Amino acid sequence: MIVTLLTAVILLLLLVKDAKGNFVYWTNQLPGTTVARAKINGTGLNDNFIPGLLNPEGVAVDSKFIYWAEFGMSRIGRANLDGSGVNLNFINLPGAPLGIAVTANNGIYWIRNIAGSAYIGHANIDGSGVDDNFITTGSTNACGIAADQSFVYWLDNNGNKIGRAPLTGSSPDPNFITVPDSRCGLAVDSNFLYWGGASKNVGRAPVADGTADPNFIAAATPTSTFVGPSGVAVNPQYVFWGDDGHSLGSNLIGRANINGSSPNPSLISGVASPFLLAAAPSNKITINSITRKKKKGTAIINAKVPGPGQVSITNTGTEDVAATANVKLIGLTLTGASSFKLPVKPKGKTAKKLKKQVKRKGKGKVKVKAFVTFVPAGVAGVSNSLPVKTSLVKQLKRKK
Repeated sequence: MIVTLLTAVILLLLLVKDAKGNFVYWTNQLPGTTVARAKINGTGLNDNFIPGLLNPEGVAVDSKFIYWAEFGMSRIGRANLDGSGVNLNFINLPGAPLGIAVTANNGIYWIRNIAGSAYIGHANIDGSGVDDNFITTGSTNACGIAADQSFVYWLDNNGNKIGRAPLTGSSPDPNFITVPDSRCGLAVDSNFLYWGGASKNVGRAPVADGTADPNFIAAATPTSTFVGPSGVAVNPQYVFWGDDGHSLGSNLIGRANINGSSPNPSLISGVASPFLLAAAPSNKITINSITRKKKKGTAIINAKVPGPGQVSITNTGTEDVAATANVKLIGLTLTGASSFKLPVKPKGKTAKKLKKQVKRKGKGKVKVKAFVTFVPAGVAGVSNSLPVKTSLVKQLKRKK
């Protein structure tokens, strides 16, 4: 894994207190009243995470908020990632939204079907500047919307096509990718588009306009009692899909590895009516070991993270607790899941104290407390910090 060394003084000044990551989210519809979530390992199901809604159909997350499209009330809601601060009327709309996507810099997008045509709306990330007819897609019936840093995409499940337009809304292309079959749900990462197929499958196609693979995850909903994917979500580790069996009693959330291997159609059971999913990347940090460098009076933290993003060592963590040590702020940019090494180097009073001990006794030792912080790549990447305590030992080389 290739990493690039960089300073991280600015990067980690804006950490999220009590960060919430590692979740997959979905809306419950027909007759839906809630936004639900569970951990990406399938545990911790909360089918009433955000209650009191009327036919919510689509959910999106970024590093601070969760957003949902409420079809039954023609509005978009928003809440904090922990479910607090619910604003049911974050954006009021003239038409009923069916699906929602969020980008880091270009705001919020939603899709709606009316009179045989699909339209995409847009608003700024703060909810201002609402344009309900931002893009005329040229599609007849969309069921799925996704966005990356360049384009907004939609799934035309009547024409079996994926359309796209630049985030500015200009020059929409309703025939960007032709797919063999489609049902509902669309997701995108840096390399691929994923959709829910009518043949109980999850398909995949390169965002660079490559050949569609309709059976990327074949038989995602394999038995006769399963209807088929009702939504798709992706993070750097996994692909998720929902199955809205309704009266057939087959309401499930499935998951596979990002390469399509090890599919588990029933990762989460007992859900109400899953529809149009979203997923946040895992922000887990694993500390493997700490190695002291006695000649230099430093240490090396050996750790790993499950996906791309930025890792740093800092003096404060997500709860903004003042550290007892003073260490240099150092960071790495990781391009994928990786093990990495971060040096712990004293500075300020800590460095002076160690230097003074070495000068007086020929050796020194100071205790330090620092934080390893991981910010997953992507709009939904939530910061996570892990405290690390160690001692920095420096010993002069004895003369023979």
